[in-house]
Amino acid sequence: MRVRTTALGLLLLVLAGCGSGIDGDQGAPGPSSEPNEQEAALEYSRCMRENGVPDFPDPEPGENGEARLSTPEGADKEAMDAANAECKRLLPNGGEPREMDPEDIVKQRAFARCMRENGLPDFPDPKPDGGIAVEGGPNLDPLSEEFKAAEQKCAKHLPDGGRGATTDHEDGE
Repeated sequence: MRVRTTALGLLLLVLAGCGSGIDGDQGAPGPSSEPNEQEAALEYSRCMRENGVPDFPDPEPGENGEARLSTPEGADKEAMDAANAECKRLLPNGGEPREMDPEDIVKQRAFARCMRENGLPDFPDPKPDGGIAVEGGPNLDPLSEEFKAAEQKCAKHLPDGGRGATTDHEDGE
């Protein structure tokens, strides 16, 4: 499963369970300041349903006003990837992570360290561009209470205090 949280919200895209590259909540966190984020996420969800993922849910509002997207359990990875390729254009910045400045990358590293120190020893460091790819699985489930608690505790380390970041989730401080 691959979920990427970028400007669509602190752990905005939670594509839990399958592997699709989308920027948003669950995986590594981050919310967005875009005024039409909820509307864009709703259009994205509709597009996903129209393009082969009929059970794709509407977004839910996150704690900081970000849009939170999730993948239906058992969703077919190929169908998700194909639908995402068609629909990601509807997301802020075309579903691509925003370029991070060096200070924000340092904050992402602190967030990752904090997540590991708060019960998620397998939480990855950010990539060179600052994005965080979270491998789903029993030890790193973005939907688990343990993950959510660590994320809430560590959000202060994210750029903008977690009000606009995104996360990548991939299957397989």
